[in-house]
Amino acid sequence: MKHTIRLTLYLIGLFCLALGIVLAIKSDLGVSPVSSIPLSLSNIIGISLGTMTAGIFAFYVVLQILILRGKFKFKSLLQIFFGFVFGFFVDFATILLVWVEANSYFTQVLLILISMFVVAVGIMLIIAMDIVPGAPEGLMLALCDVTGIHFPKMKVWFDTISVVLAATLSFIFLGHISSMREGTIISALLIGKIIEVISKPCKPWLKKVAFYDD
Repeated sequence: MKHTIRLTLYLIGLFCLALGIVLAIKSDLGVSPVSSIPLSLSNIIGISLGTMTAGIFAFYVVLQILILRGKFKFKSLLQIFFGFVFGFFVDFATILLVWVEANSYFTQVLLILISMFVVAVGIMLIIAMDIVPGAPEGLMLALCDVTGIHFPKMKVWFDTISVVLAATLSFIFLGHISSMREGTIISALLIGKIIEVISKPCKPWLKKVAFYDD
């Protein structure tokens, strides 16, 4: 029963992350940092965001192997499988939220704020369930392992670097910086902090529900 709860909460986390990414796109204030590179490459190459996301996540797993070497756990290869599940969720969320429109700047800001919170909840669930982290989180955790940097701070650095790289790729190949605005920068700076805030009260309860018998 506990394994079923863990898997269910993990998949809910993946879906929350996908919803947050699509909400950020819908806000038109800039995509979530975690999707900035996949979206830039999706626009450059011309394939769906979900498919490109799955491919980038597989690349992140390869980077983890190179960073951790002998410390890389075999079960972490499941990140590739769940990366494809997540890619499906992204494309599904795009269809699910097709009706959402930002008709004013207030609505745009509201959507980006909701997006940041939903993304933070998704990442917290994925990490707390300890099945395998999402590929970006797995790469961040690998970097934390070799640098000693705390995860929320690493999240801020990782998101910031992702945004800069995505903007560079977009400018080089498309001639302009697409889908990245003030919301992307705000998300890069704040999502890690939101994770830190909500994890303190929520993680103990999640651990009790998903890991320990009553």
